[in-house]
Amino acid sequence: MPTITPDTTIIVAGTFPVDGSQAAALLAAANEMRAATLQEDGCVEYRFSFATDDVNTMMVFEEWRDQDALTAHFVAPHMAVFQAALAGLVTGAPVVDKFAVSGKARCADHRR
Repeated sequence: MPTITPDTTIIVAGTFPVDGSQAAALLAAANEMRAATLQEDGCVEYRFSFATDDVNTMMVFEEWRDQDALTAHFVAPHMAVFQAALAGLVTGAPVVDKFAVSGKARCADHRR
């Protein structure tokens, strides 16, 4: 496990095997979770997407100011609501990794 200091940015990235035929329900739950999570102190980014080569794989990408912010996220009330919403939509065990980031620089910015 990498060393995590109080000022270490945390990145979380993972995949969830899902029932792709339930995309509308998945998107509704994910969008509700994203909106609530972005209001949390320390949340920099929080996104869900589907793999372009497999509609049965949902991906998550999160950026947190620090470990304390991520820890608080795990016990936020909307986390329990989201987990309950996913209960019938996730078809297997998620694979989620946490990365401790010591620095960040922009590679490209295509926003106009």
